Amino acid sequence: MMATPTDCRFNDLREHKRIERLMLFSHVAKALNFSRAAEHLGISRGHLSEQIKFLERELGTSLLNRSTRQVSLTKAGKQVLDSMGSIESTLMAIERDIAHEKNELEGELRITAPLLFAHRYLNDICDSFHQLHPEVTFTLNTSYESHDLNKPDFDVAFRATNNPPLDMVARSLINYRHVIVASPSYVETYGAPQSIAALAEHQCLAGEGQNRWRFKHGDVGVKGWIALNDNFSIVQQVINGRGIARLPDYFVDKHINDKRLFALLTDHQANAHQIFVIHPPKIQQSARLKMFLGHVNRSIGDLV
Repeated sequence: MMATPTDCRFNDLREHKRIERLMLFSHVAKALNFSRAAEHLGISRGHLSEQIKFLERELGTSLLNRSTRQVSLTKAGKQVLDSMGSIESTLMAIERDIAHEKNELEGELRITAPLLFAHRYLNDICDSFHQLHPEVTFTLNTSYESHDLNKPDFDVAFRATNNPPLDMVARSLINYRHVIVASPSYVETYGAPQSIAALAEHQCLAGEGQNRWRFKHGDVGVKGWIALNDNFSIVQQVINGRGIARLPDYFVDKHINDKRLFALLTDHQANAHQIFVIHPPKIQQSARLKMFLGHVNRSIGDLV
């Protein structure tokens, strides 16, 4: 006869209680005194005595010799205590490993982030953190896929969204907008569009299939002589005077500050977006993740 789910749950519970009783026995066997063991464990002497008796019934043998004056171990009790020593050593090793994981600034941080954000901010942030904590390494995935952070693939994500997942811890890092940019040479040759409707008369460079640009009051159809699936190539084409592009302001702000690009139609920019740092909620974060998140917050404040 196959075991039912109820049977399995009952067996799991019984094994759990047996382990608990073995741990209680270990305390009594070391103290050889029910009252001292009960006080140390924070339970009543009666409950402790009852659990040890139940364990003896389960094992079918006496573990303790009891008298009004003292408690001593039977031969079986000594064997169980010796076996519990190795189990307790294993548990202590597990606790040390967990404490090491939580407190040591070493090991790998696995991050997923948008490519442009990684290029503009995150690569430098990871480098400066590594300079401070050389034993921490990084694996950085810059795809635009929204990975499931409930799976163990990544420790933390940076995402461009206005609606971060409700089951995650999310903190807004930066606000950004998309801006229309052109080089001084392009504007000198072709002029600057004075309205969003005038974009139809210009070479608008965008990704494949991205033939509409969003503005404050709606979308506008655009076209250009080339479509590129790489924003780095797009911005280079724009710098070289070969067209106009719509790109995140944080990606082109240095070029605008250096006068290599002009920001156009700034009164028509669409609503702002946000980039969040997101990670699963955990009662205890590893030290490296906790320190890294603090470093990100401080670094973004300096870089933006």
